[in-house]
Amino acid sequence: MTKPAPRTTRRRWLITALLCLAGLPVLHAHAEPAIASPAPTSSYLVRPGDTLWGLARKYMDTAHRWPELQRINAVPVPERLRVGQVLNLGGLAAVLHVSGSVLLQRASGLEQSLAAGTTLAKGDLLTTGRDGFVTVGFADGSRIVLPSSSSARLIEAHGQRTQLELLSGRAESYVEKQKEREFEIRTRSYALGVKGTHFRVRSEGAEQTLEVLEGKVQATELSGGRSTDVSALQGMPLSVAGAGPEVRSLLPPPAQRTETDRNTVAAQPVAGAAAYHLQLATDPGFLRPAAESRAQTPRFVLADSLATGFYHTRVSALDAQGIEGQASEGVTFMAPAQAPMASEVHALGNGRWEIRWTTRAGRSHTFALAKTPDFASPVVVESGTFTSGVTVGPLDGPARYYWRCREQAEGESSLPTEWGGSFETTPP
Repeated sequence: MTKPAPRTTRRRWLITALLCLAGLPVLHAHAEPAIASPAPTSSYLVRPGDTLWGLARKYMDTAHRWPELQRINAVPVPERLRVGQVLNLGGLAAVLHVSGSVLLQRASGLEQSLAAGTTLAKGDLLTTGRDGFVTVGFADGSRIVLPSSSSARLIEAHGQRTQLELLSGRAESYVEKQKEREFEIRTRSYALGVKGTHFRVRSEGAEQTLEVLEGKVQATELSGGRSTDVSALQGMPLSVAGAGPEVRSLLPPPAQRTETDRNTVAAQPVAGAAAYHLQLATDPGFLRPAAESRAQTPRFVLADSLATGFYHTRVSALDAQGIEGQASEGVTFMAPAQAPMASEVHALGNGRWEIRWTTRAGRSHTFALAKTPDFASPVVVESGTFTSGVTVGPLDGPARYYWRCREQAEGESSLPTEWGGSFETTPP
């Protein structure tokens, strides 16, 4: 026996027949509403087990686009993605890193706190606080870092043109080679057009400066249209006053030196320097900045608010006109207050090294040695009672090695003590 059709089905059939007889179009409706396709993902937070191959296959249609994903995000080793890292999956502009206080004001006027992974659009305004840093990545692989107390607006970001306006503060730009594309940063008085370079621009009060580290920047006055080419290791004040722009060589990098005082970064003085600038970052490319400081002398005491661990350091000198010179790079270890005051590393010969410190006797420790500051693949891991240090080796070179020692806490109320450092080996 055939089961009769439901009343709603018979009614729908009758209405369809009447519409056909009248010559009217029939609109076919479905019992369940269609589900809209999700918006394309433009950023991704790396999780354990992720690979560029797998992410390209999932989000970029084919796994064979993994080199593009590597280039966009400046991943040095494809096999080692950092868990928690934000990747740009090909979006026009995405926030790759946020530290401290950073605000985003949309073109609609809505203001919100900024988080890594946020997609940016035309008209968005980024503002960093006194402790804030933000890194923005673009689809062509270019990146811009806004340090503390800075403000910039995204004017355009599409397939052929990227343009930002630096309203105040500073910006450090790493621009990929541009093919049939335009990349430009504007200040109050200049348009800075680039084809592929690493440069810094500053607009603080009445002072505006440009420093080129790699490549070349064409600086064009917004009033008058006069253009000046600034090449690598050159800088100039961005001021319309005077007969013309003055291009000059950047000051040399101040050589960093090892200090006996804990949590201190120091460098050798540079002739012609009026001030010095320290930058700290958790990555060697300085795309994840953590802190910065200025001083009249090349000696900096790190803030106690910094988390324990390794930081990459840059120290540069500024001349009397505020033009910042080349930066020296190094590594420092931020130790907690209860850690030993100082440590020493000595080469013993034949690839063997002695690492010495003084700590409380009778405590148990865990010592680790690695070639990366995250200790993902340690060379040495030993536990025991180390009161004066350890001897390691033979070690290969040239390479930089990172070491750390953790004192085991006594009781739940005790805080674990950790200290460490790094050193460079040379070929035998």
